[in-house]
Amino acid sequence: MPLYDYKCHECGLEKEVQHSMSEIGKIIIQCEVCEQPMKKLLSAPTLIGFDDVGRSINKKDEKSTDKKETPKTSTGKKEVPKVTSTKKEAA
Repeated sequence: MPLYDYKCHECGLEKEVQHSMSEIGKIIIQCEVCEQPMKKLLSAPTLIGFDDVGRSINKKDEKSTDKKETPKTSTGKKEVPKVTSTKKEAA
């Protein structure tokens, strides 16, 4: 669910509230300090998972970009997997 910024125009308190888009205008967020209704602020969307220059900072993405190493034999050469036929040979 997205985060929305709210501000109390009585005391100036700002806070982030997480709720679904369908709840906008249907719920009233009250200030924790003065208990007055808070107004939703207009703000740019936050792209979660990216740093300031657009590089992914998700651990899951970093792992998926790591190259898998091919197992090596005792001689140090790469092990080649055997391919077996699934077709039955006619006698």
